Amino acid sequence: MLDDKEYIKTEPSASLLIESIRDIGYSIETAIADLIDNSISAKARNIYINLNDDDYENISLEIIDDGIGMNREELIKAMTIGSKDPRLARNNDDLGRFGLGLKTASFSQCRKLTVDSIFNEEINSLTWDLDLVRETNSWIVKENKNKFLKTGTRVVWEKIDRTDFKLNKTNTNFILNNIDLHLGLVFHRYLQGLIPSKEKLKIFINGNEVEPLNPFNEENNATLKSSVSCYKYNNSNIYLQSFILPHEDMVTTEEWKNFEGQGGYIKNQGFYVYRCDRLIVAATWFGIMPKLASTKLCRAKIDISNDIDSDWQIDIKKSRASPPKAIRDALSEFIVNVEIKGRKVVNKRTQELIQSDDLKLWVPIRSKRKISFKINRNHSLIKKLSANKENLLVLKLLENSIPYQEIYGEMCDNSASLIGWLEEDKDVLNNIKTLIEIYRKDNISEDKIKKHVESILIETGIQFSEKSLEEILK
Repeated sequence: MLDDKEYIKTEPSASLLIESIRDIGYSIETAIADLIDNSISAKARNIYINLNDDDYENISLEIIDDGIGMNREELIKAMTIGSKDPRLARNNDDLGRFGLGLKTASFSQCRKLTVDSIFNEEINSLTWDLDLVRETNSWIVKENKNKFLKTGTRVVWEKIDRTDFKLNKTNTNFILNNIDLHLGLVFHRYLQGLIPSKEKLKIFINGNEVEPLNPFNEENNATLKSSVSCYKYNNSNIYLQSFILPHEDMVTTEEWKNFEGQGGYIKNQGFYVYRCDRLIVAATWFGIMPKLASTKLCRAKIDISNDIDSDWQIDIKKSRASPPKAIRDALSEFIVNVEIKGRKVVNKRTQELIQSDDLKLWVPIRSKRKISFKINRNHSLIKKLSANKENLLVLKLLENSIPYQEIYGEMCDNSASLIGWLEEDKDVLNNIKTLIEIYRKDNISEDKIKKHVESILIETGIQFSEKSLEEILK
């Protein structure tokens, strides 16, 4: 026993701590995903998310599953904050960690949480009401009677104060659509039925089934897939595989849009980390390399197990992770080939764009085993310059003073990377817009202008999407 004279109890205030718990940092999407983890762990095959209101326009959200349910003792434990030791070994398909998800995810969005669960035909129901906790400053839940539930577990959020839900508002449809897309991506393996020995999962939002969003376009033969690599870390296996998605010219417009993701291809390149087949982190290079237009088609998936959560710094929300140094070093080596392959796919298209019209600035001149580069005299701007003899002399001087040997030396030196532009992005964009005006005055076709602008953007490494390209061309 501890000597009471030497130790002082510092029990936290229930009302203050529970309000602090609300600000861990969940979004509505990550909060709902956390609750679905519990349903999957309970072996649910169907999950229903419903947004409801009563006669007084009080919005409530419920998540109902057909899992195995909980008895009274299990429900009390589930409603207890900090009910699981994250250091203890768990089943290899357990999606939980801290025993906090149900409460922290729910409290991040609402002030009243009710959980009903049926087990062996016995229905149990408990409610957290944060207003009551604040009033009494006690860790208390209310036990409810006369509940009706056919199967599994039902989670109900009331007093929703962190998301502006109104059933007749356009904004609500936008929120529900984001939830749909997030769940479709995070649980796509479950929704596709790709988990061995597990039935296909179905999730419904207000009656509409969530479609899986596999970010790797694995079914397309034009997708370049590496073999699966396995890395040993402590007593755990980490699996790694890369994908170079097909260029836009190789797929339909619909397929290109389907795999673009929110924010576009440049934003969604990177590693996708899966823990027990559930996506934890999406579209990050972990600071190993920047996201550039030339690598926009590069993606890779990493599979880890739940026994190395602490090493990967998996957070409570299960939406953040950071690889340990040994794995980060392996990823740095792995990513080199991914980057090279990805650049080849994009750069091949860049060369096609440049060579497809008269706006190519430099042209190769080959003679036997010799090669040199000349400025394209047919280029719209060069024609204007060539009319003046002094300008023509400057052009010839530039052509004859290209430092081929220095360029070759730098390309062979792994310590440096050659770039084509030294200006700030905003200066490049201003110059591009000036070029567009000049080309249009010279009656150059819009298709040629678009291709030329796209090639410049790719060469400069400026991040752009089809929408931003259209904005530049306005």
